[in-house]
Amino acid sequence: MRNVGSSSSGRGIAAVVGVGPKLGRSVARKFAHEGYTVAILARDLGRLSRVAEEIAREEKAQVFAIRIDCSDQRSVREAFEGVLSLGFVEVLVYNAYQSASSTYRPTSFTDIPVGSFQRSLAVSAVGAFLCAQQVIPGMIERGKGTILFTGCSASLYGVAGFSELCCGKFALRALAQCLTREYQAFGIHVAHVIIHGVVGPPRGSAMEYRGMVTEQQTLQSEEEGEGESSGVTGMDPDRVAQTYWYLHVQDRSAWTQELDLRSSFTSFY
Repeated sequence: MRNVGSSSSGRGIAAVVGVGPKLGRSVARKFAHEGYTVAILARDLGRLSRVAEEIAREEKAQVFAIRIDCSDQRSVREAFEGVLSLGFVEVLVYNAYQSASSTYRPTSFTDIPVGSFQRSLAVSAVGAFLCAQQVIPGMIERGKGTILFTGCSASLYGVAGFSELCCGKFALRALAQCLTREYQAFGIHVAHVIIHGVVGPPRGSAMEYRGMVTEQQTLQSEEEGEGESSGVTGMDPDRVAQTYWYLHVQDRSAWTQELDLRSSFTSFY
């Protein structure tokens, strides 16, 4: 675990699992900006530490970089031992998934190795299950907490050639619904954010973001053309992160359980 920043926060901890240079980074930065101590978790600790340094510098916040392999139960347990040592985890954002291909090309069902399929399920669903188990007891004790899961088009529709992604995302959506019904009476807000489209880098950013496979990326079908009319590629992660914050601060008399986000340039299908 690497600690960056020196300012202390009177609020709880916001833990963001699955942090790369786009959505995960933007969500972490938003919560840091709002006064939270932030723990960011991903597999590549070197890259993660650079993100932590950037957020801590920009927001003058305390940011902890913690390595995690969401497909490994021991790794999740050890990572959250570090997170929980920081204090009460008030917010959990689960943004991790396993990409079968960096090019997002369909894979014939008969060509998918069972190990690859199992790992995708482990990261998309079992990892979310394990992380939620780590933080829910503390949330029950405090009578409050927010758990946000990142979904995508594959959470709703089976897509030919994307069995690994779809099955994991279907399971994650079911987990979100089950946790909502079990724990909303304890003051825990669980929401599932369906992102229809591809999340790009923040507007005007020149940062490089190659190889950050631990962050949520969303499936873009041939019918979706983000930015084709405006010259802008992908959904702005900073704008998407504002929605995650909005879900966290909702009054409990009107909680959202599932929310659908898409660019105005996305075609419905």
